[in-house]
Amino acid sequence: MLEDTSREVRIQYMRPKTLLEELRKLPLVYLPLAPLEWHGPHLVVGVDAINAEQTALVLARRIGGVVLPTLYMGTERERSVDVLKSLGLDQDSYVVGMDHPTIKDLYRSFYFPEEVFAIVLRSYIEQCIEHGYRHIFVVNGHGAVNHNEVIKRLCVEFSNRKEGVRVDYSICFPKKLVDEGAIAHAAMEETSLLMHFNREWVDLDQLPPKSARLGYADYGIVDSGGFDGHPGAGHAVPDADDPRLASSADIGRRIFDQSIADLEQHVRMTFGIRG
Repeated sequence: MLEDTSREVRIQYMRPKTLLEELRKLPLVYLPLAPLEWHGPHLVVGVDAINAEQTALVLARRIGGVVLPTLYMGTERERSVDVLKSLGLDQDSYVVGMDHPTIKDLYRSFYFPEEVFAIVLRSYIEQCIEHGYRHIFVVNGHGAVNHNEVIKRLCVEFSNRKEGVRVDYSICFPKKLVDEGAIAHAAMEETSLLMHFNREWVDLDQLPPKSARLGYADYGIVDSGGFDGHPGAGHAVPDADDPRLASSADIGRRIFDQSIADLEQHVRMTFGIRG
């Protein structure tokens, strides 16, 4: 099923009468969110939030419902000793998320404390319920464990607090990659996604020549093995995940299409919406 791209679904561009009509048809609202975060020198810092927003818009046009303005917010924690070791960083250093102190010209990420992120997200959900939405879906673009735990906790709480209300979330990547824990950071998949969305958001010339390795500590580009204790040789990105070698807009389109297919099925089943 193709989405109706002529239908406006962004709340900020809709008039009250239309919003009320959409609410009566289907009380479903999407909240795309993710922090502004370092994604290597070759990608814009809004990667995760851009992916969440694009996903939410397509889902709303295919399924129904409306989309809140993207919340550029999220949280991260300090890296454990094991992860620091896997990334090739000083095991005595204090590193939060992807802000490696060893990166040249680092632009620090906008990470919020967990409690602040939780308070803001709680308020968004409460206001959605007050507006009459009974299906609230958080379209999450960020993969940090503590970030996802905050969202999950609030979804469980609100889904059990008020009768008839269901709050749910998912990260916007293909289910197979999520289940396998195979999502890399700023590597082939995310670079390809950005190429699919807008080629101008990617500049591979900001990376060193293909003959040079992409060290995790030097560029903040990390394959899944780099996070889970199975780093590439020399604590560097393996060829299969190297954005210089394997990225393309076509790959990005295929990743995005699979994400949409998986999430459309998830949303319909979660909220009992027929196709």
